[in-house]
Amino acid sequence: MTTLANLRRVEVIEILRDLPEVLPLDVAPDAARTDDLFLAALGFEDRCLSIPELLAEGRQYSATRAIYFEYSTNQSDNDLNRPRLVKAMESFATQVRPMPSDTDDLASQLRGILSEICTKADPVMVTFDISVCSSRLLVTTLTVLFEFNLNLRIVYSEAGLYHPTKAEYDADPNKWTSDEKLGLARGVSAVTRSPDHPGSRRETLPEAVIAFPTFKPERIRAILADIDQSLLVRPEKRVVWLTGDPHLLEDHWRTDVQRNINNIPASAPAYEVSTFDYKKTLEILDRVYRPFDGKYLVTIAPMGSKMQSLGVVLFWYIRPEVSVYFASPREYNATQYSEGCKAMWCIEFGQLADVRKRLDSVGELRVSE
Repeated sequence: MTTLANLRRVEVIEILRDLPEVLPLDVAPDAARTDDLFLAALGFEDRCLSIPELLAEGRQYSATRAIYFEYSTNQSDNDLNRPRLVKAMESFATQVRPMPSDTDDLASQLRGILSEICTKADPVMVTFDISVCSSRLLVTTLTVLFEFNLNLRIVYSEAGLYHPTKAEYDADPNKWTSDEKLGLARGVSAVTRSPDHPGSRRETLPEAVIAFPTFKPERIRAILADIDQSLLVRPEKRVVWLTGDPHLLEDHWRTDVQRNINNIPASAPAYEVSTFDYKKTLEILDRVYRPFDGKYLVTIAPMGSKMQSLGVVLFWYIRPEVSVYFASPREYNATQYSEGCKAMWCIEFGQLADVRKRLDSVGELRVSE
């Protein structure tokens, strides 16, 4: 006989083991793959080219279509990589086309393409190179991909060097903090609540924000001000900071610098979250959200790493009542952002129907054994 004492709710931590690991990208001949769609972004970083050119050189990969996303910022810097990116894509894809990434109808355009592909192929195979994707592009694209029954592989090239280096920061800390100086980026061009992640805004509740800070403070400040000005002057416990914890020991100094740059008080609720293990992001988001649930209107500001943004996408799938906010810089520093590529990684999600089933199980009541 089942009693209330025998029932338990499935928790997020229970499904983490069922999600795929981040593994080195394998392009050996026995790892040949044919996709219906390859997605990547055209950016100014060297690693924009790393995976597309590797796939082209190996000649073990092919795709029916390839799409490269274009940004409205730093267009002349990005265009320097366009010839090589297009050449690589044309060597393995039958059709290659650009797509603007900063438009409000990006999600609807992607849905249209995927709907068409899904009528012609089964299973639908997709590879998404997130190496130089902005937070907005990555979160929006992954959210749409997770709506479809397809086989998804995420690939990622890790930069060989990230700026600021410790020497650069120690030489001129103000360069990376001041709004007037360029640093990694400068200014704020747009602050928007994601139309694809609006959350539940029907109740009159106070606002709370889970913030992934970056190495310039103005974009997070702009988001907080747009949501509720009081979050800037009287945040109390309503702003929770998730600072980045790099997976390489020699980069750990960046965690403390993030706190300094964003003026995060020692008394503020804050967690160090792996910049590389997306499952840790999902786990921490669940832990942070629980005290807010039903008491606040919660917004996530995903200004962190690519893998952290992946964790945000999975968390939002479980908790769609949460809002997501983006803030785009006026310009990036193309000469001092990142350099080279030291490793390439892969996450084989496989059939997304199976992944969604795991995510949907969170919160279900089950009989304890």
